[in-house]
Amino acid sequence: MNAVGLASTLKNSESSSLTICEETCVLDEDLSSASTAVCELSSLRTTYSQDTFEITEYGYLSGTLFGSANTQVENVFDDDNLNTNEDWDADCYFGMYFPEGYEGFVNEVKLFLGSTYSKDYFVDYLTFQGSDDGNTYDDIFTLDASIHEGWNYFDFAEGEEVSYRFYRFFGSNSGSCLVNEAHIFGVEVINDSSSSYSCTPHLTINDAVTLLNDVSYVDTVTPTLTSISPRYGTVYGGTTVTFSGDNFSDNVADISVYIDDIECVVSTASLTEITCVTGDKPGLSTDPSLKIYVEGKGLVATADHTFYYVYLWSDESTWGGEFVPQEGDSVHIPTGMNVLFDMDSTPVLNIIIVEGALIFAPDADPDHERTFDCYYFLVSHGTFQVGTEDDPYTSKMTITMYGEKADPSLPTFGNKVLAVHYGTLDIHGVVRTPTWTELELTADVGATQITLREAVDWQVGEEIVIAPTSFESREAE
Repeated sequence: MNAVGLASTLKNSESSSLTICEETCVLDEDLSSASTAVCELSSLRTTYSQDTFEITEYGYLSGTLFGSANTQVENVFDDDNLNTNEDWDADCYFGMYFPEGYEGFVNEVKLFLGSTYSKDYFVDYLTFQGSDDGNTYDDIFTLDASIHEGWNYFDFAEGEEVSYRFYRFFGSNSGSCLVNEAHIFGVEVINDSSSSYSCTPHLTINDAVTLLNDVSYVDTVTPTLTSISPRYGTVYGGTTVTFSGDNFSDNVADISVYIDDIECVVSTASLTEITCVTGDKPGLSTDPSLKIYVEGKGLVATADHTFYYVYLWSDESTWGGEFVPQEGDSVHIPTGMNVLFDMDSTPVLNIIIVEGALIFAPDADPDHERTFDCYYFLVSHGTFQVGTEDDPYTSKMTITMYGEKADPSLPTFGNKVLAVHYGTLDIHGVVRTPTWTELELTADVGATQITLREAVDWQVGEEIVIAPTSFESREAE
């Protein structure tokens, strides 16, 4: 924007701003001058952009709450699963809605059911619904006999997310709204499914508003990231990282890359690939972040791809410069520390407490096997990762938990346990199709051949487990 003094006014006046698509366009003081104001557009969250580019990370939605006459809707969405919605009415409901023109793009719903009431109150009676107008609702799912006491999760696969302005749980029978807690997980977006979107900028100077020429967001000029290789690099820097995607630039000078706010110096660039060399990262940090900027096109849609600065398990300096963990040791990985397990095995360790991240990366050899042995594993507000859905673990990994019945127990979790407390457990191996199947014919004791209902991709040397068909406890393992 060319106007003498505009940058200074936007910087110094609290009653002056520029908003585009209801988001503040942040002034770039380095690029602005006495006669020119340059600002950085915010990302645009529409139904289309979120579905196509995963513009924003998913989180718990917090729209305006509503409910039927006797519903204590605040008890359901107060993040306290000890409070119950004591509504015994039939045809009861509770939910949330978003401002006009917006909707919730949802990929997960979870519901906490207490131990006080039988699940018979809910099965076939409590339905999650969505509506665009608040009057006519579509059924999304109904609770079935698989529900249980505690948290119940209902996930929508990629490409199958739902988008509505109004969401509610509707209970058709007396007692079907006796829920302790509910969370709707997703992103609040502008209700628009077009591949382009235009907004009229509002320039406010001392509370006086001027409408400027429209600004358009267009998917065809949006750079996108599809993969990172490698996904890890040491905190000492010097790792060459390759970013693959579309719509970048073949001019190195047009591109800047920052990982955890540390510059990754770009060495080569094309429309589909960027390579850069990481800088060093001393100390601990917050959650990993990635920012790739292409001049003239803006920020790259990273689709939640992440590069991790890591400390190596095999490096003595990771453990204070003395020695790697020995048999019987307890290991603590604090918040902000990512440790990459790069050894073939461990001695039997005592307890592993992960508040940062413990990552197991696969070997290039699919037959390579790592082993990890300990008595207790506690992931508390941290991440335990043996492959992800997008980047599965492609070699072999065996984790062995040790312990006896009389051994000391972790409060709540017990002993000989891999416990997760408000953390993330990611274990993804090579995709197998199908993951399980059924016998076509009875398998007799001593049989050397079985007949299945469908083809499988089993490999030579793998172990096959056949479960009993009876509910008799003496026949079950």
